[in-house]
Amino acid sequence: MIVAYVSGHGYGHATRTGEVLRALREQAPRAPLAVVSAAPEWLFRKAIPGPLTFRSLECDVGPVQENALVIDESATAEGCRRFASGWDALVEREARWLRASGARLVLGDIPPLAFEAAGRAGLPSVALANFSWDWVYRHLARREPGLAAAADACAEAYRGCGLLLRLPFAGDLSAFPRVEDVPLVARRPGVSGAEARRRLGLGDDRPLVLLSFGGIGLPDFAPSVLDALPGYRFVSVGPAGTGSGALGAIASTALDAAGLGYQDLVAAADVVVTKPGYGIVSDAIGARTRLVYTDRGDFPEYPILVREMPRYLPSAYVSNADLLAGRLSSALEAVRLLPWPQPQQTTGAEVCGARLLARWVG
Repeated sequence: MIVAYVSGHGYGHATRTGEVLRALREQAPRAPLAVVSAAPEWLFRKAIPGPLTFRSLECDVGPVQENALVIDESATAEGCRRFASGWDALVEREARWLRASGARLVLGDIPPLAFEAAGRAGLPSVALANFSWDWVYRHLARREPGLAAAADACAEAYRGCGLLLRLPFAGDLSAFPRVEDVPLVARRPGVSGAEARRRLGLGDDRPLVLLSFGGIGLPDFAPSVLDALPGYRFVSVGPAGTGSGALGAIASTALDAAGLGYQDLVAAADVVVTKPGYGIVSDAIGARTRLVYTDRGDFPEYPILVREMPRYLPSAYVSNADLLAGRLSSALEAVRLLPWPQPQQTTGAEVCGARLLARWVG
């Protein structure tokens, strides 16, 4: 069995690991797979065809978000202290489960638990990441010194990893002793943007703008501010009836009923407005959809994404203040005029799937 431990922080870790395991399953249909994560089970079952063992478990902390755009650093430090207090017992339980389950390889994206438990169980391990928690915590520790110990503990666990598959948009991953660069892992739409719009009844002539702020959402945003932009049609994903004024809500059940995934909705849009993270940026690249991004607090991945995104897709910036006030017109107009850069490789899922299979059978 190949067991993947996946961070539950946001959806990006889950969607890219799901894409890698999908590619792996296509290459080896009989390979037994398991996922251990606090992310929603449906994310993995929707991505990975065939049998899948799933265990719901908080495998790491990650930054605690005050909202979609702000990190609560003191709560993050407290979460890390709480998690550390049960660390040894948790590692031992997971090592016992790995041995009992017949696991032969452990993948981590990117909980330190994956590598500590694999090492204690005597199993090889592989990491999939563009950043690691030791790097994030050490950055935040400049203001929240309690996170320095968490950074040290994460780095120690990462040093036990056998191989890191390093994705684009990478931060400091020096804690990993062996590194191999791989192409971008990006979900690809199953249908054209035009077909997705048709299935969802979004077929008028106005440019379609998707507001995408992940599972955390954007609670301070008042949809009425979009009324001043009648030339655009705005949508987001949310329960039926939660749309307001110019912002339409598309329920996840409506996507399912239309035979679509979130990446198909990204393809339906002319522009995505978001905070930049690996998951939504890679979805936009895979769908060839332009992107307007805003600040997301002092998260060290942010400046790397901002610097590197123009190599992959047209992008434009809007401040938090302008986003919340609905002052989007300038950014939307600017990004729609930008040309597409030369295509970059997006075969990371297939490459990573093949690397994992080689280690599993070897």
